[in-house]
Amino acid sequence: MRAAAWVGTIVLACAACHVYDPVDEIPHDEYADTATAMRAILAGAYGTRVYAVGEYHPTRDMVAKSPLARFTGEIIGLLEPYARHLVVEAWLDGACNASSTDRAADSLAAQVQAATGRPSAQRRDVAGLVARTGALNIQAHGLPMTCIEQSAMLDGRGRVDFWRLLVLVTEKLHDTALALVEDARTERAVIVYGGALHNDLYPRWPLEDISYAHTLRKELGGDGVLEIDLVVPEIVAHMNGIWHEPWFPLLGRAAPGRVIVWERGIDSYVIILPAQSEAVAKVARPAGLM
Repeated sequence: MRAAAWVGTIVLACAACHVYDPVDEIPHDEYADTATAMRAILAGAYGTRVYAVGEYHPTRDMVAKSPLARFTGEIIGLLEPYARHLVVEAWLDGACNASSTDRAADSLAAQVQAATGRPSAQRRDVAGLVARTGALNIQAHGLPMTCIEQSAMLDGRGRVDFWRLLVLVTEKLHDTALALVEDARTERAVIVYGGALHNDLYPRWPLEDISYAHTLRKELGGDGVLEIDLVVPEIVAHMNGIWHEPWFPLLGRAAPGRVIVWERGIDSYVIILPAQSEAVAKVARPAGLM
C-alpha cells in the first residue's frame, strides 16, 4: 500500500507540472493573415508621415519568399491609400566614366555581396517591387550614390569600410525621405523600405548613428514615423544572435495560418509573417513543448 501511495503521489505531482513557456510573458497579438494584421496596426496609427519598414536581410538563397517579396505581394498595396512615395534601400545606377571609379563600384558591390551573403534573387525582388509601384499610385525612389561616394567607401587597400557604408546608407535614407516628406507635407506619406537597423525608433547604443527613423521622428516633431519590422521565420531562425531579441520566443508560435505582432514601443511593431510549416517553430520552442 505504501508503494502504491507513493506512486500515486508522483503521478499527481507530475500532472501538476507545467513547462515554462516564455511566450506566456510576452504580450502579443495573433492574426489569421498579413492583411488583417496590417490593417489592425494602421487603424491605430495617426498622423503618420513616414512608414519605416525594415527587414532582416536574407543571407543566402532560400526556398522561403524573401521579406521584400512578401512586402511587394502582401503589404504595399495596403499602404497605397496613405502613401505617395516609396524609398528603397538600393543604389541608383550612376554613370562612372573613369575606369578607376568603375573598378571602385565593382569592388564595393563584390565585397558587400561576399560579406553579407545576400542572395542573387535580391535584384529580382527589388525590380519586382518597383514594377508593383508602377501599377499603384506610388512613385519609387532609389538612393543616389555618386562615384566619389563609392570610392570613399574603400580604404587604402581597397577594402570596404562597412561602418562608413552603413552610416552613408542611413544618411541617404534620411535625406531622401525628409525631402519627400517636406515636398509632400500636404499630400500623402512616404514609405521607406530597408534594413531593420535603419528604421529603428528605439536604437540600442551604439547603433543610433545607423538609424534614420529616430532622427527623422525628432525632426517631424516627435511623432509621424511608424516602424514596422518584417520577420520571415525561415530566414531569421538560424541567424547568429537573433535569440537575444525580445520577440524571439514568439517564433515558437510561427505557423502557416498565423501572423504574430509584437509592439516594441509607441509606433513600433514587429510582424512575424506566416511560416511555410510549423517545423521552424521548434527553433524557439522550449524542449518540453516540442
